[in-house]
Amino acid sequence: MDLESRGKLVPTREMVKTPEQIEGIRIAGKVNTGCLDAVAEAIHPGMNTQEIDDICMQYCKDHNAHPSCLNYEGFPKSVCTSINEVVCHGIPKTEDVLKEGDIVNVDMTLDVNGYYGDASRMFIIGGHSTPEKEQLVRVTKECLDLGAAAAVPYCTIGDIGHAIQKHAEKYGYGVVRDLCGHGVGLAMHEEPDILHYGHKGQGMVLVPGMVFTIEPMINMGTWKVFIDADDPYGWEVISGDEKPSAQWEHTFLMTENGVEILSE
Repeated sequence: MDLESRGKLVPTREMVKTPEQIEGIRIAGKVNTGCLDAVAEAIHPGMNTQEIDDICMQYCKDHNAHPSCLNYEGFPKSVCTSINEVVCHGIPKTEDVLKEGDIVNVDMTLDVNGYYGDASRMFIIGGHSTPEKEQLVRVTKECLDLGAAAAVPYCTIGDIGHAIQKHAEKYGYGVVRDLCGHGVGLAMHEEPDILHYGHKGQGMVLVPGMVFTIEPMINMGTWKVFIDADDPYGWEVISGDEKPSAQWEHTFLMTENGVEILSE
């Protein structure tokens, strides 16, 4: 009996990439990883987030890539830089200067010849922060890893979300529900949505050939969020109680043997 006849939600043909498409996405993913590596080498206390944007713009120029965030629905920069209580979509600015102990998420998406890579990393500025912030960054990475471990062939999206939610809530953290992972590869955002909370066995079945992100956004307090009223672009998302937030993201390919990381 096939999955659909058993009442399972199955992907459309368009969600399963061809070998040629996967190779193009793999190339874009490697460039995207290299861009974040360049940020990792340069990031330090005292630099401003516009400097991070400059690094990413130059890396794209040097590698025949296009920064996908630039001008996407009015987003004015090439990369997202989200500091402390900013959950995601932080806009690089010369006035946002990184301080010792800050935690910052750098989220980069780029495309090479029409194929997309997407990933984000957390950085602890200066190498040390408060024990509470350091634990949040560590546990959020563990949530990503546990979500990836749950992503086996013919699992459901709910299996991934359940693994992430269970681990985060052990620490009293909130799993952001207003934003999620997603399909990626031929566009910056594709179906399906990859929720970071949920129940085992629920949601779409993930099959070999699908490419998607897992990108848990974990808040130190409430899972709720709001849009910064002072952001003229309407993009910056803040934790509901303005406590710190962390996020890690990889792009994954589902194979017959589990997931392969395409960008990290």
